[in-house]
Amino acid sequence: MRKRLVGATVAVTAGLALSGCAAGGAPQQTTGGGSQAESRPVEASAGQQQETTGKASGSGSNSGGNGTGDRPCEASDLDAKFVTAENYDGRPSSGLFSVTKNSDNMTPCVLDGYPEIKAMRGSEGGATMPVEIRQVTADGAQPMRLDGQGGFASFNITWTTSGDDGGCDMPGALSVRLPQAGAQDIEVPVNQGRDNSMRICENDELQVQPFGDYTN
Repeated sequence: MRKRLVGATVAVTAGLALSGCAAGGAPQQTTGGGSQAESRPVEASAGQQQETTGKASGSGSNSGGNGTGDRPCEASDLDAKFVTAENYDGRPSSGLFSVTKNSDNMTPCVLDGYPEIKAMRGSEGGATMPVEIRQVTADGAQPMRLDGQGGFASFNITWTTSGDDGGCDMPGALSVRLPQAGAQDIEVPVNQGRDNSMRICENDELQVQPFGDYTN
């Protein structure tokens, strides 16, 4: 079952923070509204992810349990937003996928590991577009415990933009399955404005980081 998020951007609760990738021109993250006070690294397994997987066709795998006894976050727990910064000079383009815990279920939940990513043709609910997924590590990658309402976490995606106009059939949405979650996907639109442009073609590579705290 998909949690379909419709519109050029997806509304999130107050206090959403946005961070940048290492690449130039990446989205920047600012703190505000107190959302970070309700999300924190899980102490039992905090720290930078240590392993990097190789290239794989399709979606990436997830890491293991969170070691706290808290439940994994589900798609219905979260409001999501995807903001991108594309470069047309050969430098990596980047996108920040951020989630904020809503009030549907006030019990804490944990995001721990890599999300599964799919590019969708046309729009939300479209057919899957074949892309290569490479899981990469990053400073700030760590299990995140989201308490109550307003807890925040994010991950980054990088890619090489396929020309100024794409030159191919580009995706209309991005589908994200959370680590250890059930059969629910969060889908956000892409290529509906400058702030969510994702000009990739079939078989292009997406580099995906784990969930973590990328505010610093």
